[in-house]
Amino acid sequence: MIVIAEKINATRKAIAAALETRDAKVIAKTARQQAKAGAHYLDINGGDPSPGREAENIAWLAETVQASTDVPLCIDSANPKAVRAGLSLASKRPILNSISLEKEHLQRLMPILAEFDCMVIGLLVSDEGTPRGVDDRLASAGRLIEKFTAAGRKLQDIIIDPCFLTLSADSTAGRAVVDAIAAIRKAWPGVHIGGGCSNASFGLPKRKYVNFALLAQAIYHGMDAGLIDPCVPGIMATIYAAEATAGRDELCMNYVMAERGGRLV
Repeated sequence: MIVIAEKINATRKAIAAALETRDAKVIAKTARQQAKAGAHYLDINGGDPSPGREAENIAWLAETVQASTDVPLCIDSANPKAVRAGLSLASKRPILNSISLEKEHLQRLMPILAEFDCMVIGLLVSDEGTPRGVDDRLASAGRLIEKFTAAGRKLQDIIIDPCFLTLSADSTAGRAVVDAIAAIRKAWPGVHIGGGCSNASFGLPKRKYVNFALLAQAIYHGMDAGLIDPCVPGIMATIYAAEATAGRDELCMNYVMAERGGRLV
């Protein structure tokens, strides 16, 4: 599973403060912790409402993170200048997080996607809003895959985010997204599927239990990428165990090696 670590995000108070003061030690420590926990990519988000500030933040984050770890970057922004800054500075092949079907989003980011060699996350959101069921997710996935392949991306370069919606607002949301993952996997075996499944537990007590349960089900049905916090106790163990029980870990060797490496915590 492609683990995209989510903690270097300006919506978090500690990261916002570090961005404001340019505290490289906080960013470097967070990057190293996530890398040690098993991250394959480090998501960097430098969101800032001040004109031009987000691009500066992304550039500083990219340089700071890459000075502290060799894990590749995931550039998390809808701001074209910030996206361009991050992709330009990436020393290893990055991920662009993300492009949706919203018209303005497509117009602003598709030219950049065509310019840079990177993977891309396709978010199944359009101008009509978020998808609710299986069929609308399949249709949206097909439209995004068509646009991305036209821009030169192979299926293995694409991660489809199926939209994990809040269970406390819709009790069918979990089943719907898991069924959609299975349908997308069947329709496009070569693409990656995944997103931030912790969104589903928003507003619920003991959120991690909901997150772990949904994550395991999603992995069984075809999810193979995720925007997560790998430092949360138990989450990497859940991923390794879910992949083993889903038949995606030959002789359970990844699970066994994770135990030997002290990652099943």
